[in-house]
Amino acid sequence: MTDTWVHMDFFFFFRSLTKIMTEIMLTILLLTPMIGQGQSWDNYGTTFVTIFPENIAFYYPRSPFNALNITALFPNAEVEVFVSEILTYTDTLQAGKSVTVPLPVDTEIYQFGPISQTVRISSSEVIVVQSISKKGDSVQTNVIQPRKNLGTVYTIPSLNYSQMINTFHRSAKNVSKRYRSFRLVIINGMNNINVVTIVKTPVNETYTLSAFAALQLQINGTETAVYSKYSVAVMLTHPCVEMEECRCNMVLNQLLPDTLWDSSFVIPSILNTSNFWLHVSSSVKTSATGGNLELNTLDAYSSKLLSLPSLQLGSQFITTSNLASLRLVVPGMIIEPIAQYMFSACYLAPVSSTDAMALIIAETNYRDSVYIDGDLLLSNKWSPIANSAYSSVLVSLDDTHVIWHPSTKIAVYVFEKSTIVYGGPAIALSGKPDPLGCALVPSKFDVIVKPLSWPESHQYCMLISDELFSPSNEAAEIEMVNILKNESINEGVWIGVRRSLLTLDWYQQKGNSSQNLTYTRWGNQEPGVLAKGMCVSVFWTSGLDFSWETEKCCTPLKSVCYTRPKYFPISNKMASKTERDAGKK
Repeated sequence: MTDTWVHMDFFFFFRSLTKIMTEIMLTILLLTPMIGQGQSWDNYGTTFVTIFPENIAFYYPRSPFNALNITALFPNAEVEVFVSEILTYTDTLQAGKSVTVPLPVDTEIYQFGPISQTVRISSSEVIVVQSISKKGDSVQTNVIQPRKNLGTVYTIPSLNYSQMINTFHRSAKNVSKRYRSFRLVIINGMNNINVVTIVKTPVNETYTLSAFAALQLQINGTETAVYSKYSVAVMLTHPCVEMEECRCNMVLNQLLPDTLWDSSFVIPSILNTSNFWLHVSSSVKTSATGGNLELNTLDAYSSKLLSLPSLQLGSQFITTSNLASLRLVVPGMIIEPIAQYMFSACYLAPVSSTDAMALIIAETNYRDSVYIDGDLLLSNKWSPIANSAYSSVLVSLDDTHVIWHPSTKIAVYVFEKSTIVYGGPAIALSGKPDPLGCALVPSKFDVIVKPLSWPESHQYCMLISDELFSPSNEAAEIEMVNILKNESINEGVWIGVRRSLLTLDWYQQKGNSSQNLTYTRWGNQEPGVLAKGMCVSVFWTSGLDFSWETEKCCTPLKSVCYTRPKYFPISNKMASKTERDAGKK
C-alpha cells in the first residue's frame, strides 16, 4: 500500500503552483532523444501526394486496377483521399489498421504536360501509404513518400531504354516512339503555386504548377536536374518495359532528393535472374566499387549501367567516392536500394499475395535478435555480405508483418510474385531501436532545472510528460546518468521513488500509479533513517558516479521528467517460434 503524498507535502504543491509553472517554462531544458549517428529515416506523415502513371503491361487494353494501401500508426486517424481535389474516400482508422482504397479508373495518367488528376492523402494522425498498380497478374507497388521527405533539388538519372532492352535481351527491339523512352513526372507537394525548372541541353525549361498539380514529360536523356521553389515529388516511369517476347511490365521509380543521397549501400540479391545491372548517378565526378564491380568513374550528371554478376551469389556492399543515387535495374522492375544511413529499426512489410519473400539485412553481430511480429526470427540461413559488417537472410511471408530489431538498425525488402516479381523496400516506421518493440515516438527525458520539492516535481512531470522518472533497471539508470552527465548536472536531482507514509516501504511513482521497487542503486549508508527523508534523489558522489540517497521531500531540487515511447501495435497471429523458411536463393 502506498500514500498519495497528501500530508505535509500538500502545502508545498498548492502554495504557488501557478507561479512555479510559469517560471519553469522559462527555465526547462528539453533534451532531444539520442537516435544514433546520421539522419533518422521513416516513411510516415500526414500529407501525401502522388499520381498513377500509365500502365499498359501486356494486358492492354484491359482496364487497370489502381489502389492505395493505407495503414494508421496511431488511434483515431481521420483519413481523406482526394482525386483531382474530389473527395473519394474518408474513414477513421485505428492504430495498426490497414485499408485498401480502390481508385476510379480515370485516375491513371496518359497525357503529357500539366496534370490535374493527382491523388492526395491527408490524415489527422501519421499514416503510411503504398500505391498499387495492377493489370491482371502484372503488379507494381510503391511506397509513397510523405511531404516531409520531398525536396527541391533532384538529379535526373539517365535511364536509356534501348540500352536496357539490349542489355537484357541482346537484341534490338522495335518499339513505338511513344514508348521508346522513360517519362519524368513532377508533382507539386505544396498547397500553393510552385515554379519548377528542368535543367537540360540546350535550353532549360521552366513550368508553373498550381497547388498539388503535376507535370508529365517524355525525356530523351538530355535532362540532368530538377529545381523547384518548394518541395516536389519526382518520378521516373515507363508504361511497358519489355521482359521477354510479348511480355512487359510498368515500372515506377520515385527519386530521392539530392539531400538524401549517400555513399554506402547494401544491394539486395533476391531475384531469380541473371540480369542484374546497377545504375549509378551523381552530380559530381564519382567512382563506384564493391563486389566484383569494375572500377567505374562517372562524370558529373552522367549515368551508367554497371554489370554486377556477383549479385547472383548474394547481396553486395557498394560504396561510391561521393554522394550518389543508386538503383538496381532488372527486367520489369527498378529497385531503389536502401542507403546505409536510411536503415531503420522497424519496418511494416505489407503482403497481398501468398508467394512473398522478405530480404532482411542486419549487422552480423546482432542478426540473431531480429523479430518478426512478436517472436524472434530463428534461422541458420544468414549469409555474410562481403566487405561489410552485415549479413542477409531471405524469409517467406504469408501475410503483412512487422519486422524489427531491439538494439540496432536493419534494412528490409519485400518481394511478391504473381506472374512477375514486384516489390522493393519495406515501409520504414521507426529510426530508433527499442527493446520492447516498434517505437514510433521514442522516449524523451526533460531535465527541469528549476528547483522544486518532490511533490511539485511529480505534479509538473505529470503535466508536461508521463512521470517523474524512476529507473526500473540498470540500463534505464545508465541512460538517465548519461543525460545528466551530458548536461553537466552535478547536484541532487529528484527521481520518482519515495516511502509510503502508511507502511514506510519504498515504491516507484509511475504517473498516477505506484509499483513495487525492484531495482535500486543506493549510495553508501543508504537508504537513510526516516528523519533524513522520505523521498529519493540521485546525487553525484565522487567515485560512485550518480547514486541514490534519501532526502526530505520539501527540499528544492532539479528533476528528471520522462515521456514513455509510443509503439506500433504488433500482432502475434502469424508469429511462430519455429524456424521460418529461409527460401531458396
